Amino acid sequence: MRQQNQSEYRQLLEEAYQLSFTLDFDRLRKAYVESSEYNPYGGVKLEGLPQAYSSVEQADFDDCLRNVDKVLKHNYMSLEAHMIGVLCSGQAGEFEREDQHRYMVEGLMTSIENSGDGKSQESAFLTISTSELRGFVRLKGLQVLDQSIVYDKQGIYDKMQVRDPESGEEYPLFFNVSQQFAQGSKGE
Repeated sequence: MRQQNQSEYRQLLEEAYQLSFTLDFDRLRKAYVESSEYNPYGGVKLEGLPQAYSSVEQADFDDCLRNVDKVLKHNYMSLEAHMIGVLCSGQAGEFEREDQHRYMVEGLMTSIENSGDGKSQESAFLTISTSELRGFVRLKGLQVLDQSIVYDKQGIYDKMQVRDPESGEEYPLFFNVSQQFAQGSKGE
């Protein structure tokens, strides 16, 4: 089964590399979770991501892109790495790379947004990695005030108390992180 999912993930990834208009990002994310390459932590434990963030702060966009490439070599599904990649490739004038990163950011974000509305555990956003969850919140422009884990019979949820800096409104957002916990506990 893993072998079959591995090849499905690789096939879908090839479509992503080609910027396919017909790529099903829900299927891509599911195939990734079922593949042996799945990393539930997404970027936290990936060399290059912290360095990419610090390269942005220092406005060293070439170094940023080297670090983004390092992350994506091991985890092409890192929303955070693609998010940083959009910024750095745009600043470095590498517009084809910017398009590639933007394609992945938009596809991953749409897939997460279509999974729920985040207003309750029942309608939680489905995220497949810690990096994906953090990237989603960042791209929404929200500030995290508090974070807790909540459980019910259906799964495990990350409850984030967030603030919209524009309106000042504070509210909880729920993310279903059951897949991450299931895979993370297997030691993969």
